[in-house]
Formats: sequence, C-alpha cells, structure tokens
Amino acid sequence: MNLDDEVRKHLRDTGEQVALTPGIVDAVRIRAAARVRRRRLLLAGVVSLAVVVVIGGSASMILDRSKQNSDSTEFVALNESSQQTEALVADATDTGESPVSVSPTYETVPAPADDADGQSEIARASVSSEWGEVVGPVPGATTEYIYSGDTVVARVGSDWFIRDESSWRQLELPDSMDVVAVDLGAGEDSLRVAGWLGDSRCSRALAIKVKTGMVWQEFALSDQLSPGLVSSIAGARLRVTDHERVLSRIEEVDVDPVCLLQSFGIDAVEAEIVDDLIYATDRKSGRVVYSLNKFGPLEVQEFIDDGPVTRSLLLRSTDEDKWSTTLLSGSRVTEIAVVDGLVMAEDLDYTIHDGQRLKRSEVIPSAAQQLIDALVTSSGTSMLYERDGKIWHQGNTGEREISSLSDQTVLWGRLGRVAAETTVVVETPQGQALFVVGG
Repeated sequence: MNLDDEVRKHLRDTGEQVALTPGIVDAVRIRAAARVRRRRLLLAGVVSLAVVVVIGGSASMILDRSKQNSDSTEFVALNESSQQTEALVADATDTGESPVSVSPTYETVPAPADDADGQSEIARASVSSEWGEVVGPVPGATTEYIYSGDTVVARVGSDWFIRDESSWRQLELPDSMDVVAVDLGAGEDSLRVAGWLGDSRCSRALAIKVKTGMVWQEFALSDQLSPGLVSSIAGARLRVTDHERVLSRIEEVDVDPVCLLQSFGIDAVEAEIVDDLIYATDRKSGRVVYSLNKFGPLEVQEFIDDGPVTRSLLLRSTDEDKWSTTLLSGSRVTEIAVVDGLVMAEDLDYTIHDGQRLKRSEVIPSAAQQLIDALVTSSGTSMLYERDGKIWHQGNTGEREISSLSDQTVLWGRLGRVAAETTVVVETPQGQALFVVGG
C-alpha cells in the first residue's frame, strides 16, 4: 500500500469530519514529502557532525602521540647528555681535577661560541683558584712563615703576625724580648715565646716566657757558649707543654773580639782580629793592640782559625734548671710537634705534625725519591715529595708540580693546617710564599 492509498483510507475513515475538496490528496502528498526531506536533511546533518567529531578526535590523538614521541626522543637525548656529563665529571674526579657544577639552579640558554670559550676560561680559573697565594702581612717585605699549633704565624723583621681568618693581625709580644720563636699550640691565652733578653750583644741571654692570662713566667736557658763567642739565631721552633720546654734552632756561632776583651775586663768599644793580634779601641786608653797569646789558651781558637760555624741543635728541659742539648744534622730548623703529649722532633725516618707522626717510607708515593712532608687531613693524606729533581704535591686535587704555583724554582716546602684549610709554605731563591691548597 503506497502513500496515496493510505491517504484515501484515512479520508474515508474520517470523511464525516473532513470536508473533501478537490486537490486535497495532492496537498497532503506535498506536505508529507516536505517532512521526509526535512527528516533526511536533519539526519544528514547529524551524520556530518558525528563525522567531524570522529575526525577531530582522531587528529587530536595523532597529534598527542606525535608530541609524546617527540618528548620521549628529547628526554632520551637529554638523558644521554646528562649521562655523558656525569661520566666527564667522574673522569675529572678520577684524574684529580675539580668538577665544574653541571646542575645550574637557574634557567640557561645555549651560549654563543665566544661565551662558551669564556665559560671554559672560568672553569679553568675555578680549578686553579683552589691554589691561592696568601698575601703577606706586609706586601713586598721578606716574610718567614711558621706553623704553630692550628695556625700560621709570619715574621717580618722583628714583628710577628698571626693569620686571623682572612687577614693578618700583629701579635702582642713582650717589649723587653727580641723574639726568635713563637708557640701558639695552646692558643693566644697561653702564649709562649723564646728570645733574647738584654740590649748588649755580649751579655744578652736566651730565655723562654710563658703567658698565662695576663701574667708572664720566665725560664732562663743555659748559656753553653764560651766567653767571647756569640750566637746569631737564623730560625727557631718552640713547643712548651706542662711537662717540658723544647727549642729547636739554627744558629751561627762566631768570635766577637769586643766580647772577648770584655770577658777579660777590658772595656773596648770596637775591636778587630788580624792574625794573632787584636786591634781595639779602649774606652779610656784609646787605640790598643793586644796579642791573643796574652789571654792564654783560648777555647775560641777554632772559631778564630776556621771562621763562623753554623749548627742545628735541640734544647730540651723537663726541669727549669736542667737542660740537655742535642746537636742535629741539616741546614734547616728541625720541626717539632706535640704527639701523644710529648714533644717530638722530625728526622730522616719520620715527619711530624701536632698529633701526627708518620713514617716516611710508608706514605711516600711510588717513583718519588724523597718525601719532604706529609699531613693527614679529613680528605686524605697530603704530601710533598721530590721526583725527577722537582717538588710535587699530591692531595685530593691530584698531583701537581709545586713550581707551577709561583713560576719559580722551589727548594723546599712545609705543609700545615690553618683552621679548616690545608696550606703549604714554599721556599724559593727569592724567599718564602704561603699558598692555600685544595687538599
């Protein structure tokens, strides 16, 4: 049954209600066809919208997958770069070089070639900055550096300075003493000094003074030189404990003709020895010539014949009136330190620091001819040694030739601790220099 038949049937069933007019069937057909077209258009619009949604969703998924793949590739590249950087840092650490930080806390952008070169220079500077020279208390002046306790003191002429954090501060010493050695092993509140008392070269005496609070206690050292002999101390080390006082020194002993005449009661103001005669200027008699034979056998004759004698000795006392003297070998001051409560001296077999006594043969690096000094720190053992005619340092920053620090020939060196830093004193033909070491 088609649409026309359905319309006719419906009209027949409702004919009593609807007035039939010519063309009514055609009008109904037209309206029905319009409804069908609208239904089809609506269905087509819905289908088109669904297709658009499906296509959009597919495109979005494709783009998301592409982005994820891109991010994954970038992450892998960054991860590989990070691993390579960490490997380089690990290699630098193994070779003794200090790694440069590769984890900046700020946003960075790739640097141009020139900037990259500049950054390389900065990186090299950061490595070399681990070895920094400490400027002396009086720039340009000849300075002697001495380790004492957990600090370093500097001597410039008759003035003494202590390294106080990042600056130098002058020590307050007794005005009546020409100080030759300082001991700060117990701190400044218990300052100990050794030096000459008296203004006269012929009658001055060597003594040790110990400061406790504001009170100074004095201990005279025994004078073991014959009349007429005088000592000039080139360098000294001092350590004082509750049980003993120890002074290590290098001195030059020589005959002073004025002091020799004064020991026989002759008040000469100047004198000179020529062969077996003394040409002197007496304070009362004026110019006088004396024969050495007039004074009988002289214990100073060997000094007259051979000239000045340089010697190294260790003076030790466990009682203020009893001193023992031990002659030492070498042309440098023998270092002394407190180990297990006792004052010990360095020798050919052992190197010492406060609290440390190391056997040289057990810590010397392979291929080194001589171990100059060694010091155990929190980061390992720091060493100075001679190899191939040069002096080297080995610590947590690796191995390095010491002469590269000052561009001068290094003759000798001494390690020490200043607060939390390891330092080294190097000696060159132009004098001493103090460097802070990386370990």
